[in-house]
Amino acid sequence: MTAPIMRGKIYLMGAGIGDPHLLTTEAVRLLKEAEVVLHDEQVSPEILDLVSASAQVRNVDKLCEHAGFSQEKMNALLIDSAREGRLVVRLKSGDHLEPEQVAEEMVALAQADVDFELIPSARAAMAAAAGQNSSG
Repeated sequence: MTAPIMRGKIYLMGAGIGDPHLLTTEAVRLLKEAEVVLHDEQVSPEILDLVSASAQVRNVDKLCEHAGFSQEKMNALLIDSAREGRLVVRLKSGDHLEPEQVAEEMVALAQADVDFELIPSARAAMAAAAGQNSSG
């Protein structure tokens, strides 16, 4: 039985190597239920396609800092969205979500007393092994 999805909570999620078939069932469920998705630019379009059409989806990559989007601004957006009672997914690109990748966000959320959870992704090595095993 899966745990109920909580509103007013931030899910810090890894997108893994970009293949939506390699996301966990929980990650897919959260993406489909999310009301706000804040993602890195490198997250694959195939993964973003899992997000509901009614969700607010925004690229918040640090590469966007030149456009005035800072870490502090993103932290505020996360906190404000959670305090509005929204289900928020912060989607990070890369091989595997490590706490170090979202440390600044975790500190800001903890200081603001906002509930959050880490949702890891599959490591590339595990994904490669899964691909080899499925091609019988």
